[in-house]
Amino acid sequence: MKKTKRLKTSDSAGDRAGTERTESERGRLFEGGTGFYYYTGKLCDLILVSILWLLGSIPVLTAGASFTSLYATVSRCIRQDIGTLWAEFWRVYRRDLKKSIPLWLLFAGALFLLTLNAGIIWNTSDGLFRLFFFMFYLLCIALVIAALCYAFPALSRFDMSIGWLLKLSFCMVFRHLPVTILLLILVAAGYLLVLAWLWTALFVPGVIACAVSWLVDPLLKKYEKEA
Repeated sequence: MKKTKRLKTSDSAGDRAGTERTESERGRLFEGGTGFYYYTGKLCDLILVSILWLLGSIPVLTAGASFTSLYATVSRCIRQDIGTLWAEFWRVYRRDLKKSIPLWLLFAGALFLLTLNAGIIWNTSDGLFRLFFFMFYLLCIALVIAALCYAFPALSRFDMSIGWLLKLSFCMVFRHLPVTILLLILVAAGYLLVLAWLWTALFVPGVIACAVSWLVDPLLKKYEKEA
């Protein structure tokens, strides 16, 4: 991905300086802070950012911007204690809204078509033919979801065209396969949890985003160094 050498991170040099930590600290889910009140505050923040994500996704077309803001806010405000949650969420939301809409439509359209074809195959055929193509479409759906998990975090960090965001995200899917598998497990677990108990949507998005940030942030930093 040599194209990443042309990229610029969306954060200023001053912001990056404020995020410096020791190597041992960077491995923590929450960087800095201890005690009951600290972690209780983090839980409240996860609930608040989940609600903001739900509100930002209501128009549907803006779901991509909401995903981007969720990731950026969790990564900076909750995990690194930088800035204020409300202001950061809407700042990133406005900044990346224009680019996130077509990116989201591409992913949503691909998932819709793949899911539709999987349903048609399952209901109109049988035997090994049905099993083979149904599994094929499930694999394609998993691939698109995995790329989505990389694309919007990358959008929150890098200034690049939609085409290169797609190339980078699909490249990361295969280049970091163990992380990709963990991301898919997290998404599946979150989906099943919300499907079983709808009220968990008040905190699951924030928790999943926090775990995704813990996995993906170190990878994005490697690409940032190439920029």
